[in-house]
Amino acid sequence: MGRRHDRTVHRTHHRAGPGPVPGDPTVALALPRRRGTAAGLLLRSAVLGVAAGSRASLALAAPTLADPANGGLKRLSARLGVLVELTGDKLPSTPSRLNPPGPQSRAVAAALGGVALARQRGRSVVLPAATAALFSAAGTWGGAAWRAWAAQRGPDYRGAFAEDAVALTLATLAAHTRR
Repeated sequence: MGRRHDRTVHRTHHRAGPGPVPGDPTVALALPRRRGTAAGLLLRSAVLGVAAGSRASLALAAPTLADPANGGLKRLSARLGVLVELTGDKLPSTPSRLNPPGPQSRAVAAALGGVALARQRGRSVVLPAATAALFSAAGTWGGAAWRAWAAQRGPDYRGAFAEDAVALTLATLAAHTRR
């Protein structure tokens, strides 16, 4: 690559002439603007991973809904995905999240959520993806333990709604961007 000047990568030297032509590969390409710190991104990825371990659809829905560049169809799809999972989780026929491929699919969803967070912030995707996938285990097994504990003390739906509230809050905090 070339040298970095003012957050720009130059592929060649400046050319003489009237100005840049759209699609010209010799024109300087702007680098994505980096937002936030790397440590902050890893913390957000960990929090999103815990939320995704509890509700897998939140891994991609939270970054999608937090990004103002996403259109109405993406936002609607994200909301519907979360709604379907929140509803399906309450059904007695829903299998345990601890049965394969439950933990693995939640880790993959969390990793994709970590990638989305990193791309929104103009950062490398490897560590955020790995962090989110790793912390999804805490949400998966911690959420299952919470539900078992809550079910011993009352109707299962109360524990489920409390878990939903925690997961939604964590996902919102993880994906929140400063405006």
